[in-house]
Amino acid sequence: MLMTPLPEYVPAPGELVEFRVPEEAVERAAKAPEHPAPPSYVQENHILRRLANSAAGRPQSPWLGIVFDLPGRLDTAAFAAALHTWVLRHRTLLTFFSVHESETADQGTPLLRRHEVAEESVAVEAVPLGEQSGEAVHRHVTETFGSRTDPLVWPPFTASAVVREEGASTVFFAVDHAHTDGFSMILVFAELRALYEAELNGTEAELPEVGSYVDACALDRERASAIRPDSPEVKSWTDFFLGGPMPSFPLDLGVPPGESRPSLSIELDLLTADQAEAFSKACKAQGASFSAGLLTALGITASELAGRPDYRSLAVVHTRDEPRWQFTQGWFINLVPVAFPVSPGGTALGFGEILRGAAGAYAAARELAPVSPLRVAELIPGVSLQSDASTVLPMLSYLDLRHAPGSRDWEAADCNALVGPGPSSEVPIWINRLWDRTYLKTRYPDTPEARENVPRYFAHLKRVLGEIAAHGDYRFTAAGQRTPTEV
Repeated sequence: MLMTPLPEYVPAPGELVEFRVPEEAVERAAKAPEHPAPPSYVQENHILRRLANSAAGRPQSPWLGIVFDLPGRLDTAAFAAALHTWVLRHRTLLTFFSVHESETADQGTPLLRRHEVAEESVAVEAVPLGEQSGEAVHRHVTETFGSRTDPLVWPPFTASAVVREEGASTVFFAVDHAHTDGFSMILVFAELRALYEAELNGTEAELPEVGSYVDACALDRERASAIRPDSPEVKSWTDFFLGGPMPSFPLDLGVPPGESRPSLSIELDLLTADQAEAFSKACKAQGASFSAGLLTALGITASELAGRPDYRSLAVVHTRDEPRWQFTQGWFINLVPVAFPVSPGGTALGFGEILRGAAGAYAAARELAPVSPLRVAELIPGVSLQSDASTVLPMLSYLDLRHAPGSRDWEAADCNALVGPGPSSEVPIWINRLWDRTYLKTRYPDTPEARENVPRYFAHLKRVLGEIAAHGDYRFTAAGQRTPTEV
C-alpha cells in the first residue's frame, strides 16, 4: 500500500456511484443527544486546528482516504450494506462534536461536546451518478473528500465507487482524521472487503472483536488528569526540551519562521526486500530493532550533511496497548521525544555505539506512549507542540505493514492510501516496510532551497541504509567527511 497524494491520483472512467446517508437520517443525527465521553487530546487538537485553518482561510486536508479495487461489477446494494455494518462496528463513526464558544476548556479553548447518533438512524444507500470520465471522477472524489468529512457534523465519512462491467470496480473511501489514523485506514481494506463478500454470499464475516475509540478517548483523559507538573513523564519531556533545539529538518528549507509554503512530495524506495532483511539482521546483531536502525541512519545523515552532533526527533508510536484496540478505528498514536548522540564534540561515534544509543533512547521514549504530549505541554510553561495550525510537525513514522490484514492482496487490488494537499514548513517522514520493499514518503515546502536540499538529504539516507545492509556497519566522520566502509 502506497501513500498517494490525491492530486496525483488518476482514476479510470466508469459508472460513478456515491454511497450516501439519506438526508432524513442526517437531519435526525443533527439533533443527537450529547455523549459524556470527552474528545481525546488529539481529537481536540485536530478540531481546533481545523477551526483555526478555516478562520484564517488556509487550505487543509484533514481527512484520511483509501482507494482499492474489488473484482468484477460491484454489487452496489451489497456494498452499501457492508458499509452500514462497518459503521456500526466502529462506534466513533456514530459520533460528532459541537463547538461551544461561550464555554472554555482548561486552556481557554472553546469547549467541544460529543454527540452520539442512534444505531437505528444509520442508513446507507447507493446513488448512481452515471458514466463519468476519469477527470470527472477525480473532481467528485476531491470534492466529497473535502466537504463530507467534517468532525462537526454527521456523518464524518464518504464513499464512492466506479463500477465497471469488466475487470474490477474501484472503491473510494475517506473519513475525518478525528476518527481514524494511518493504521486504522489500512484496516479498512480487509474489513470492507470481508463484509462485502459476506453480503454477496449471505454469510457472516469473520472479523476480530473491536473496542470503541469513544471509550479510549475517555481513558485518554483519565490518564491525562493523573499527570502533574512533577510527574516523571513531564520531567522526561522537560529534559528533552531543555536538552537542545526543537526537532527540525537539518538543512535549509527557505521558509521564514511562522510561515509555510505549498507542498511538494517525494516517494523513494529505500531498501529492497533482501536489503531490508539484511538491514534488520545488522540491527539485531547489535541488540537493536529495525526502528532504531532507521533512527541511526537518519542521525548519521544529519551529522554528515549538516554537522548535527545529536539526533533529535518526535517519533510516532501507537497507543493500542490493549487487545481490544488492536483492530479498532480511532486515532491511536502519540508523539514521543527521541534524542541520542551521533558525533558529540565533532567526533563521530562508531555505528554500533550510535545504534545502541538510538535503541536505548527509543525504548525510553516508548514508555511515554500512554501520555499525551499535548497534556504535557499544558504543564510546561511556554511550550507548544502545535504553534502553527497550518502545518504537520517534523515527525518520523515507521510502520512494518507486512503483517497487516490483507497486505498480500494490496498490489493486486491496486490499494493506495490517499492523502490531500496542504502547506508545509517542515518535513514529516513516513517510512513503510512492505513485502517487496521499504519506502519513504514525505512532503516539503516548495522553495528553491528545499527543492535542492530535501531530495539530497533522502538520497544520502538511502546510501547510508544501503551500506549498512551490505556490510552490517557504517564508518563516517562528522560534517561531511565520510569514509567508505572497507569491504
